[in-house]
Amino acid sequence: MPVRALIPTIRIAPARDAHLWLSAFEASAGRSATLLLLGIRDLKQINDLHGRDVGNVVINAVGRRIAEAAASVENIVMVARMPGREFLVIIGHPNGKGVSEAVARKFLAAVSGDVGPQGVEIHISARIGMAAAVPGQSGTILLQRAQSALAAAYAHKGRKYALAAPLTAENMVANATLDRDLRGAIEQGQIALLLQPQFSVVNGQLTGAEVLARWAHPHFGELGAAQLFAAADRCDLREELSDLVQRKAIAIAANWPAALEPLRLSINMGAGELTDDYARHLFDMLATSGFSPNRLTLELTEESLVRDIDLASAQLQVLRKRGIRIALDDFGTGYSSLAYLKRLPIDFLKLDKAMVPDIDGQGKDRIIVRAIIAMGHALDLQIIAEGVERQAELEVLRAEGCDYFQGYLRSQPLAPDDFTGFALAEAQGRAGRNA
Repeated sequence: MPVRALIPTIRIAPARDAHLWLSAFEASAGRSATLLLLGIRDLKQINDLHGRDVGNVVINAVGRRIAEAAASVENIVMVARMPGREFLVIIGHPNGKGVSEAVARKFLAAVSGDVGPQGVEIHISARIGMAAAVPGQSGTILLQRAQSALAAAYAHKGRKYALAAPLTAENMVANATLDRDLRGAIEQGQIALLLQPQFSVVNGQLTGAEVLARWAHPHFGELGAAQLFAAADRCDLREELSDLVQRKAIAIAANWPAALEPLRLSINMGAGELTDDYARHLFDMLATSGFSPNRLTLELTEESLVRDIDLASAQLQVLRKRGIRIALDDFGTGYSSLAYLKRLPIDFLKLDKAMVPDIDGQGKDRIIVRAIIAMGHALDLQIIAEGVERQAELEVLRAEGCDYFQGYLRSQPLAPDDFTGFALAEAQGRAGRNA
């Protein structure tokens, strides 16, 4: 299929046309291409909240905007609607020159803003995975690389696009194996959990734990949450994976000994979960386990909150009325909109671990952390610092008024039974000191 130079009017082709092109494509020294795979991260959320008719309107509006943006991009080969929530943009560059990241930003800007039907305001959270062909690479492999890049973009907490890493045949087989095995691992409950202890900055007292997911794959060894959820995004299993993690975590905490009753449990919440029935679903989990909502904290990234501010606010209000606390995770690395802090019912700000290592000097890092802590306290929020590894870092956090911390300075993540032993020893030690 020939590469066209510039298309004044772009037609949205069906997925079969894209697959025909990909089947016929093989990169060579004189013929190459870049794929941009744009995904609408919150399409299921839109369908659940507004119905599939509105979801179809959103899809069509996004397609029109992509087509309009494509008309100003050189060497467009095709724009196609793929199954589900994705659009594929194929850009040919026979001179071998790749497509810049500015093109990805152009498409993301094109689909930003209100895309809902008249009378329904909807803003989507789009992501793009980019993959440039290398000599000898088939179209099928090129698409797989774009899909992996899109999964990475979904998992990323800041930038909305990701570039595909060079993908060897070995890596392709590894990804395919992980994706195939993940469904079985979820169905069989094979995802394990670790607990990262959290402490008071003022007196060092253990206050709770954050849940971390792990998967002991029989071939690839232990996989962390980032790899787990990237695989889940590739095969559309994020909701099932997150539900399993939450159920197992709540069941573990419900079985803590009575001596650990003051401790809180913190669970990370996926960006696509804050639907209009999430609160009911979570309360059902808690009721079944017997774990008190007053001891549960949900940790959300800023991105999770900003995708539908009204829906987020309404659901979080329902959760907080029943005693659940809300933490804004990785603060300082993502969107960081002060307006959202004012509008949303939040209890904690979590300082991203990338902000902690350099705070014991007198440079900008400490000034920024000081400002965030002061702002949080002014908004009646408590501050939790992640990734604290040195005593000097803890001393700075104490001097600046941080409330809680977690990190290897006091403990690495622990298996549930090890955490129980650790927590009981902490409680006994404190009781002995207070006797």
